[in-house]
Amino acid sequence: MTHPSRPDGTVYGRGGASPAGPDQGGLLARTHPGVTAAVCAGIVAVLALGFWIWRASTGSSPEPASAAPASSAASASASPSAKPSPSATKARLAAGTWVIAPLDDPDTHLTRKSSFAALSTGEKLTLTVEAGLADGDCFSFRTGDGKYLRHFDYRLRFDASDESDLFRNDATFCPVDGTAPGTVRLHSKNYPDHLIHRRGTELYIDAPDGSGDFTADSSFQVQKP
Repeated sequence: MTHPSRPDGTVYGRGGASPAGPDQGGLLARTHPGVTAAVCAGIVAVLALGFWIWRASTGSSPEPASAAPASSAASASASPSAKPSPSATKARLAAGTWVIAPLDDPDTHLTRKSSFAALSTGEKLTLTVEAGLADGDCFSFRTGDGKYLRHFDYRLRFDASDESDLFRNDATFCPVDGTAPGTVRLHSKNYPDHLIHRRGTELYIDAPDGSGDFTADSSFQVQKP
């Protein structure tokens, strides 16, 4: 029997069905969808349980995303914006050049009036502070023209050294122990129970009277020129 001719390019088959037949599909294809979902959920649960058991055995645990490392917190506390404490910024009297002011009046400074030491809101006197002429643990104060601050008849004045022991002692002043940073209180080397003390705008060495006013008037601050 003669068959009609077939159009060129036409593919004849079983409508896209697998050539292996309906009984040769994969396992999931032959399994009910509900069973497949249950099996997948079980696999995920087993993997999750294994992961958390491993985490517990190694001692590792997830950290909150917002937690900052300790080093970061330390860096923040040491930030340049952090202000140092006042005591850390106040200078202590030492060898060098300084100007001296009353503790409660930083705009008034030690200067000289004629040959006497005085306090003034005008000119301030820059002093070279050096080891004491009579005691290296104390201080002597020298002006630019070579004169020294010394006491004479209890009043402070500026005189040129005469190289005598009396002058060296008169021109040596020792810091009082326990004075706070930035503050200086000085007693005379040869009159250790007398401190430099201001009487108005004049300076003397006086014996303390135990009052708060005396403590305030015998306390000075040191400043860099």
